[in-house]
Amino acid sequence: MSSQARSARRHRNDQELRRYVHGTLARDALERLVPDILIDALGTFCPEPVIRTQDRMADAGPGEIAMLLADDVGVEIDIPAWCLSTGNEYLGLLKSESSYKVFVRRASFERP
Repeated sequence: MSSQARSARRHRNDQELRRYVHGTLARDALERLVPDILIDALGTFCPEPVIRTQDRMADAGPGEIAMLLADDVGVEIDIPAWCLSTGNEYLGLLKSESSYKVFVRRASFERP
């Protein structure tokens, strides 16, 4: 494999990783987003925010957007990882001093 091909492959992998870690939408787009589903996990800790998200997203239609409200710092890692494993789209998160708003779009397919 040429160095140019390796560089292109690495760049594509970096973009995919960034999308999974940071989400697919910019902060200003997240602030304007109107979710279809609200998931309240304030006051709960891992794994409860992920479980609540999973339960609510199971009933969501393809393309519907959920907003998870949480105050557990673990959602910064857990929700992107859950999206990666389930095929749902991690849109990003808005962080305030005391809580998070995490946005997820329901996949149009089910992973086995």
